[in-house]
Amino acid sequence: MSSRRTLVRLMATLAVFVAVAIPHASARAQSPTPTRPARPRVMVALVFGQSNAGNWGESRRVAGPRVFNFFRGRYERARDPLPGANGNGGSVWTRLGDKLIAAKLYDRVVFVPASIGATEIAQWAPGGALHKDLLRNVREAQKARLVFTHLLWHQGESDAVLGTSAEDYQRRFRAMLAAIRALGVDAPAFVAVATRCGQYLPNETIRAAQIGLADPESGIFLGPDTDQLGPEYRHDGCHFSDLGLEVHAEMWLQVIRAHEAHMEAAQRRPG
Repeated sequence: MSSRRTLVRLMATLAVFVAVAIPHASARAQSPTPTRPARPRVMVALVFGQSNAGNWGESRRVAGPRVFNFFRGRYERARDPLPGANGNGGSVWTRLGDKLIAAKLYDRVVFVPASIGATEIAQWAPGGALHKDLLRNVREAQKARLVFTHLLWHQGESDAVLGTSAEDYQRRFRAMLAAIRALGVDAPAFVAVATRCGQYLPNETIRAAQIGLADPESGIFLGPDTDQLGPEYRHDGCHFSDLGLEVHAEMWLQVIRAHEAHMEAAQRRPG
């Protein structure tokens, strides 16, 4: 009789154990596998050239909290006038950064400016007065572990006035880019078509040089054609007004968006 009571108690205990254990086992089986959050998509762009790539726009702007500027080891929220570029006004880059974030192309944007007004391409090429400083900006960004994703070049107005030949313009640009590449920067370079300034109308020689530089095999692509922006977009005939800065930024956004779409499509292509 006692052995029967013992057996009954044992079966009751077993039933309780099963009732408790099974839900816990089921809960463990249904729990989602922990996943590491995706790394943020960060755009790091060298933005260089002359005044319309610098701080010569009509009004200053402070970019949103996910758009930054890097210069001489300082990494801070992007606000005009951007350190690393001359001029005391606004830039296209603070506006572009916010547009890139709003378009959800990137989670963070970092600009590394190197823009000086009224400069010709010879000054940026090897042997030019600004070449070593340009490479210094690149090295300092690399030292801070920034990996360049874009090179955005907007320059040509001075060469249009000086009468630089198309051959010389292209040769100097390629030499400048080769020096940047030699530092380990393989980011795509985008060349804006930019020759208009003040009384000087678009210059077909420099425009042809800039357009002719496009060579996807060498990682060179066309940027926006800002010669399309006439006096109604410029507060002093040459530098962009508030409206001009917005349109200029939108043009860069469309170029970058189209390039991203093209690269994604190429990656999905079989073979």
